[in-house]
Amino acid sequence: MSDIEHAHTTSADGTPIAYFRRGSGPALVVTHGSIATKEQWLPASEALAEHVTLYVYDRRGRGGSGDTAEYSLDTEVADIAAMMAVAGPGAHLLGHSYGALATLAYARRHGLSGGTLIAYEPPLAVQGPVAGERLAGYRELVDAGDLDGALEYALVNFVRVPAEAIPFIRETPLWGASVPLTPTWVRELGEIDALGDDLSGYAEIHDPTHLIAGTATTSFLYQSAHDLAGIIPGAGITDIDGADHFAHLSDPAGFARVVVDALQPAPAQS
Repeated sequence: MSDIEHAHTTSADGTPIAYFRRGSGPALVVTHGSIATKEQWLPASEALAEHVTLYVYDRRGRGGSGDTAEYSLDTEVADIAAMMAVAGPGAHLLGHSYGALATLAYARRHGLSGGTLIAYEPPLAVQGPVAGERLAGYRELVDAGDLDGALEYALVNFVRVPAEAIPFIRETPLWGASVPLTPTWVRELGEIDALGDDLSGYAEIHDPTHLIAGTATTSFLYQSAHDLAGIIPGAGITDIDGADHFAHLSDPAGFARVVVDALQPAPAQS
C-alpha cells in the first residue's frame, strides 16, 4: 500500500488527528463509525481511490489520533472542520454510522461549500432511544474490563444484531479490531440519545446530500436513512440490496460504486 500517505493535522482544541491520503481526483473526507478506526476503510479505499482523493482519519480517542477529557458532538464537528480544511474547498464528506451523525451535524453548522454529503445509516432515535436505560449495563461491562462482553452486549442491544449471529461475527476480523475500542462507545451512545427523535432540524441542510442504507440492516438504521431523505431538501437515497451495516467491508467495490454514483452531478433539467 505504498500509494497511501500518512499524516496528521490538529483540531481546534489542539488534539492531533491522524489520517491517510489515497487516490486522485475530487477530495472526499471519510468519517468512520463507532468502535472503528481509519483502517476499517482500507478495503473500500482501494476502489474509491480510482475516482477520488480520500482523506480517511481516526476519530479522536482511537488509532493515531489524540483525545481530551471533554467530549461532545461539537468536538467531532471541530475535527471534521480540521479535515475539511486539509482536503480543501469543495471537498465531499462521507460519514458511516455515528460518523454519519457527526457529518450531519457539521453540515448543519458549517455547510460543505460545494461538496456533497453522503450519510451511511446514521443511528438516529427513530424507534425510541438507541441505548436508553441499557447504556448503564454497557458502562458496567466496560468499567469491569469485560470488553469482549461489552461488544456482544452492544451489538445485541444497540445495533440490534440477532443474538444467533454473534458467533459468526466473532469469527470475523471485525471482532478482534473492535473489542479494544468499546470504551469509546460509552460517550457516543450518550450523544446519540441526547439528539432525541425530532429530526426537523436536518431540514437546515442545503448541501447536495445522499443517504445510503442496506436492505438487510437493522430496522431503525434503515428507517433513519429514509426518514432523513424525506427531510433534507433534495436528498437522494440508495438502498444496497442484501447489505447490512457494514457494506463497506462485505462488498467494498460495490459500496464504492454507490458512493461514486452519489457524487456525480445531477443531470440538467431540459
